Amino acid sequence: MPIIPLMHLKNTLKPIEIQILTFGLYLAKQVLIMVENKAGRLSMVQVSRGIAILFVLIGHLNILYYSKFQYDWFYMGRWERTGGVDFFFIVTGFMIYYLYHRHIGVQSKAREFLLKRLIRIYPLLWIFTIVTIILFRLFPSLGNGYTTEEIIKSLILFPMKEPIISSAWSLSHVMFFYLLFASLMFSPRVFKPILIGWASATVFIELVFPEVASFLFSFSTLEIVCGSLVAYLMLNYKLGYSTLMIILGFAGFLFVWMNNVYDFAAIHAPLLYCLFSMLIMLGISIKDRKVREIPKSLSLMGDASYSIYITHGPFLQLYIFIFQKLHVIGSLGYFLSMCLVILCTVLSACAVYKIIEKPMSKKLRSMVFGRAKSPKVSPAIAKTS
Repeated sequence: MPIIPLMHLKNTLKPIEIQILTFGLYLAKQVLIMVENKAGRLSMVQVSRGIAILFVLIGHLNILYYSKFQYDWFYMGRWERTGGVDFFFIVTGFMIYYLYHRHIGVQSKAREFLLKRLIRIYPLLWIFTIVTIILFRLFPSLGNGYTTEEIIKSLILFPMKEPIISSAWSLSHVMFFYLLFASLMFSPRVFKPILIGWASATVFIELVFPEVASFLFSFSTLEIVCGSLVAYLMLNYKLGYSTLMIILGFAGFLFVWMNNVYDFAAIHAPLLYCLFSMLIMLGISIKDRKVREIPKSLSLMGDASYSIYITHGPFLQLYIFIFQKLHVIGSLGYFLSMCLVILCTVLSACAVYKIIEKPMSKKLRSMVFGRAKSPKVSPAIAKTS
């Protein structure tokens, strides 16, 4: 792409893209205001999960629209990543360390931790993997079917480039992190130096020999560990300048997005996304110590973040298919139809959380752990434990 001076940026954007950019800046401002004035005890950290996954959703939708209609926002359909999954990794690592750091060294808690993670991750993944397989069988126009090997690997989250639920590639890294963290809980004396050595090797490979990077030494898993580092800093140090951290984090994301469009610098995008996500997360978590209410709609999106993450791929495909058949896309145009697809997908995913994920997780936990009382945690994060 051609290099375009930043001072001429406004002249190079379409009117609709200027409106999207303006709305994005407005949204960032509102997030900062909410963090300052409406924060609950880690409630905005929980909301940030939903915001991160919304970025992932928008990125995937742009890829679909570009592949089908040669239309996207800000060339997003051609970006390698939007940074949403990087922020999701940081938030995931943060939440796990915050919730379970007191149990490091308690061997009996390691098994409980892994069981809780398995209950949260796999059942909903299995349901929508099977639903997707059925839909592709019933409607061949959606795409090619899947081999037995692809189905098995997708169901067990075996590392693969294109699982049936497209976003599930990242869950393989999440599960690997859970194993690492459970090992640390079981025996910190043994596994702490091993984890430090693994992290050092991963950084070295990523920066010096990226061509030999593998799943076991993936930067994606390291990003989740970096989220835990943010939680460690927040819990053990009284840090200031939280507003500045958030502003610099958002500015950094904007810089990488602009570079994705205009290619004015050679950068390591995943590393920058990681660093800027850490800044935003640290700033939010510092401000989030005050106990106040947040809007219920945002709280719901945070609670439903995993449902949105798992289901958004199938729902995006489904709604695009339906809207094409009903000629909605041709009637509304690409921009408005994309907004409608986003809205329908988020609402459908939130319904999945309310109707399927939440009661199913509650039932499974009751079956596995009985009715024993759980340790008190913040209401905003209790659903993620």
